[in-house]
Amino acid sequence: MLFNVEKLMGIIACIMKKMDVKSINYMKVIKLMYLSDRLHIDKYDSSISNDEYYSMPHGPVLSRLYNLIMNESCDKFQKEWDKFFLRDGYDIAIRDISVNEKILELSRAEENTIDEIVDKYGKMDKWDPHKLPEWEDPQGSSIPLPLRKIMEALGKDKKEIDAVLAESAIYEKEFA
Repeated sequence: MLFNVEKLMGIIACIMKKMDVKSINYMKVIKLMYLSDRLHIDKYDSSISNDEYYSMPHGPVLSRLYNLIMNESCDKFQKEWDKFFLRDGYDIAIRDISVNEKILELSRAEENTIDEIVDKYGKMDKWDPHKLPEWEDPQGSSIPLPLRKIMEALGKDKKEIDAVLAESAIYEKEFA
């Protein structure tokens, strides 16, 4: 699937609205977003964020989100992000409350998945470990974490994984 920065911002807005906060530690929001994507992949064979995943020292990371937070994204996405969010140390804060309109980018199933994760993990500390089978310690660096590896860790069979990845490749080729 194709990456959509509007939808990504909708996911963060949804998490923050559900938690009733105006700012959140960026490590925590990255973990909540990864866990939301992971659960959605388990239930529906698709990601919510359509981001790329990497194993980093403290767990899986959504790569494009991380780049936006660190102000290292391409100009097009960074400008859009900067309209709505501000990084203040280790927190991201809502700069413009109209970002909540981006929640409309999410389906009901996606919102329900996010709600389920926030209910379960919303009170966790940003450093709470999540030993996920797909995560590999990158020894201070980062390692790509392909969708195939996530699906295998979730117990999906090879036939299902191949079908999902083939469909995704066709979609990306058609709409790229």
